[in-house]
Amino acid sequence: MIFGRVLDNIDPFGDYTDEECLDVLARVHLLTESRHASQVSSRAGSRAPSIHEGQEDAGVASTAASTTVSPDDKQGVINLDTKVSSGGTNFSQGQRQLLTMARALLRQSSIIILDEATSSIDYATDTKIQTTIREEFKSSLLLTVAHRLRTVIDYDRLIVLDNGRIVEFDTPYNLIHTEGGVFRDMCIHSGNLKELEKAADQTEKARSRS
Repeated sequence: MIFGRVLDNIDPFGDYTDEECLDVLARVHLLTESRHASQVSSRAGSRAPSIHEGQEDAGVASTAASTTVSPDDKQGVINLDTKVSSGGTNFSQGQRQLLTMARALLRQSSIIILDEATSSIDYATDTKIQTTIREEFKSSLLLTVAHRLRTVIDYDRLIVLDNGRIVEFDTPYNLIHTEGGVFRDMCIHSGNLKELEKAADQTEKARSRS
């Protein structure tokens, strides 16, 4: 992550409008709907200079003097000019993950690799983010490393690893209904077998109808 502002980190080359940048912050739930609307209104037609358009004026040099997130920021009220310290240490781990997610949403890359992308996010927010991922990356190849079974239970295919070796590879529906299977045992031990079975069944039915 580069230094500077939130804007410089999610759109380092100034390819997108402020409204587009604020939109992705809202879609990853770093902005509430009301804050999103107010910031779009306040920034209309007045984009601040990019980090590449004179670093001294863009806030890079002043980052050290302002590297703390205000109490409002800690509650999710972040704006495009919020300073980002080295390594993003003035943000929580969860906020850093969401900023990275916002950058991916903005670019709409054809291949997306998520490695524990929401591991530091609470379950309620994780559910919202997973919904956003599924809606926004429908046309992308999505590769996800996850330990939360709910994160991948509706994926097209799952690879189950054990000590670096592939032990299972199939649809979630087939894996969760395989008696004695590694994935099914993981679901049982999670304590959410019924919930996961229901999700896998619904996904399989949806695919069979499409």
